[in-house]
Amino acid sequence: MSDMQQHLTGQLQTAFSPSYLEVLNESCNHAGPAAESHFKLIVVSDQFNDLALIARHRLINQLFKEELTHIHALAMHTYTPDEWQKKQGAPASPQCSGGHLS
Repeated sequence: MSDMQQHLTGQLQTAFSPSYLEVLNESCNHAGPAAESHFKLIVVSDQFNDLALIARHRLINQLFKEELTHIHALAMHTYTPDEWQKKQGAPASPQCSGGHLS
């Protein structure tokens, strides 16, 4: 597990006490030289109950405000336990359309 992946995992566990959590480093699947630049989050938490999707994403964006200055792409899949039970999976991440700016 990469340092950033481990950091993101720890922060999400502390902030949301998720019943399911997956933090995937997808950097190797994308253009650009950075090894820790593309991540996919799957977070299932009771804290998302009664929150719209945009509100859930804002919480995560706020949590990772500093980290997002170094991360090129962050795919967020946020679910309540009921939503997760119905879905049992998150969609695949889209292909990266470009590399990092020099």
